[in-house]
Amino acid sequence: MKPFLYLLLTSIFFASCRPKKMEENSHFPPEVQIIFTNKCATAGCHNDKSFYNAGGLNMTTWESLFKGSVNGTVVIPFAPSQSSIMQFVNTYVDLGLVTSPSMPLNGTPLSRNEVLSIRSWIERGCPNAQGVIPFSDHAATRGKAYITNQGCDLVSVVDAATGMVMRYVHVGHDPALIESPHDIKVSADGNYWYVCFSNGSYFQKFDATTDSLIREVNISIGKWSVITLSNDQKTAFVSDLANNGRLAEINLSAMTLTKTYASGLFSNPHGIAVTRTNDTLYVTSQYGNMIYRLIRSVPQVDNISLQKGVAATLNPGILDPHEIVLSPDFKTYFVTCQASNELLVVDAGTDTVLKSIPMGNFPLDMTLSKKRNQLYVTCQEDTNPIFPFFKGSVKVVDLNTLTVIKTFYEKFYQPHGIAVDDSRDMLYVASTNANPTGPSPHHASECAGRIGYFHVIDLNTWLDIITTSELSVFPYSVDIRK
Repeated sequence: MKPFLYLLLTSIFFASCRPKKMEENSHFPPEVQIIFTNKCATAGCHNDKSFYNAGGLNMTTWESLFKGSVNGTVVIPFAPSQSSIMQFVNTYVDLGLVTSPSMPLNGTPLSRNEVLSIRSWIERGCPNAQGVIPFSDHAATRGKAYITNQGCDLVSVVDAATGMVMRYVHVGHDPALIESPHDIKVSADGNYWYVCFSNGSYFQKFDATTDSLIREVNISIGKWSVITLSNDQKTAFVSDLANNGRLAEINLSAMTLTKTYASGLFSNPHGIAVTRTNDTLYVTSQYGNMIYRLIRSVPQVDNISLQKGVAATLNPGILDPHEIVLSPDFKTYFVTCQASNELLVVDAGTDTVLKSIPMGNFPLDMTLSKKRNQLYVTCQEDTNPIFPFFKGSVKVVDLNTLTVIKTFYEKFYQPHGIAVDDSRDMLYVASTNANPTGPSPHHASECAGRIGYFHVIDLNTWLDIITTSELSVFPYSVDIRK
């Protein structure tokens, strides 16, 4: 064999036996890059050419990894326990959850040091080779959706621009107790968010730029369920869904409990609506056919029957009002009734029912689009005629005609929380997926319960643009930082 031909063949042979060269544009730190390039972004797996058949996850570059997979975000900065990638590359039970099938698929599992390298990288915030943390830019103005996860005392923070889960925030006062974050509200200026707990004593205030706890106030143990902010954003009202329930009134600047409305005034109070002048509250009673009207200055509580000619009662199974929302002009209010499967339109001047709008099965939460003058209602147990295995719908009510103009039948499963982002024309819907017969989660959780998920619907096209994107356990309520 001629010398030059021998050298050519030898160089080709040795080149084919070497590990794949790291992609110059991948932007991972070196210790992570070598793992992802040689073990993950390989032919037939998570590279540019094959990722569509590998769960839609492309690990070729730092940028592509943070576009997620068909199941949503797989790597969440600072949160290895909530990053599903860790479960699939880890085979060491002392390092965290282990999920089948392990990755690389049908290959040699990652070494302990490789797993630790990936975990350490996530704990540091998943920086790229230049030290940039994902979603860290434009922190003061970044649009976000906040979703409570009742099963794990977590709040999922979703980046509005990409629909990816960008952070997980631990909430609650007692790390040894699951306090179950139930409702979340973002201030009108986007500077703060607030959370209450259905198994806790505290009301908490967070900075919406850093998503860090600012202050908390002890409002005593209760089934704290719904937060409503006054129109001047100075006061929060929180309902305690107990048989002998209460309302807490909180000064948001000082973060102090200013008043508790109790002494047998309410039974199972839930939804809260505040009038334009902030002097009167409407509060639903979870069971029966009635709502409460609270005049704060007295205080005086009136029982208002939502059935013409029928006395107010707390007997369950009649209407069972769940949530209440005032119209943008404050002239009417809307009440979801989970027992009678209807949305009631009530005149706010006379407190008389103007119209009943049929809903799907078990209507619960609502959100208003002032831009479109529309109301969106989750119907948790509605039958899905398009995807029969799934359950639940969202009804769209035109507030000009007071009629349902659209029903979304996406791959929801027990949708509950809902919020509209008018600035981006997007609708967020959180599915609790609490029923054991629901969709099997793609991955597990370190706390008890089933993984839930969320959808994002484009309100210009009415098309589902983010589908079945997984969260943590029992996602419940949603609000938007615009």
